Amino acid sequence: MFDFGFNEFVLLSILIVILFGPKELPVILRALHRFFSQMWVYSKEIRTYIESLVNEADISNQNDLKEIEKEINNITKEIEDK
Repeated sequence: MFDFGFNEFVLLSILIVILFGPKELPVILRALHRFFSQMWVYSKEIRTYIESLVNEADISNQNDLKEIEKEINNITKEIEDK
């Protein structure tokens, strides 16, 4: 998604130190870590929810297919009996 090379990382680090100062750097890094950790948890929850929805749809779709197969078998039996 983001393509950071070494040069961009160094430039970003220098800008952060200049803007916030070395005393505030640990606080800012902890806050960023907390934020990205929470985003990771949220994305994992969303991913598992979507996967469960897909699985439910597949199961219901399979049940529908089984019902259709039963109906086809019943119809073929009726045709064979006549």
